[in-house]
Amino acid sequence: MSAADGRDAAACADGNCQIAVSEPVTVRFKGPAGPATLSVTEVGPNKVEYTVQSSGSRSQGEASGLGQGCITVLRDHGSANSCGRLGKDRPAAQPNAVVIQMTAGEDGTAILHIVSG
Repeated sequence: MSAADGRDAAACADGNCQIAVSEPVTVRFKGPAGPATLSVTEVGPNKVEYTVQSSGSRSQGEASGLGQGCITVLRDHGSANSCGRLGKDRPAAQPNAVVIQMTAGEDGTAILHIVSG
């Protein structure tokens, strides 16, 4: 799978990016309430696990299976997480929030989208 920003985690610093992830990595970005960190802890064929931390809030996502992934929505007062079957489209921006979508790939490369609203 290819991504608009390649494998450059630094492209996510402003809260908007699309990168390919094929090994554990830490991505720092601007969250709705200040600095946020996404740590990909595991990635493999049709599998992805990550943790997001933002100003005292912590959220985890884990998905495995063909076309599976997770969406995490960060707001200044907390976060929400949902995992399941995802399309390949970029997630929609939401006002005053950062939307994170991580989709597992068959080849062991996940696609991470971060979209700020």
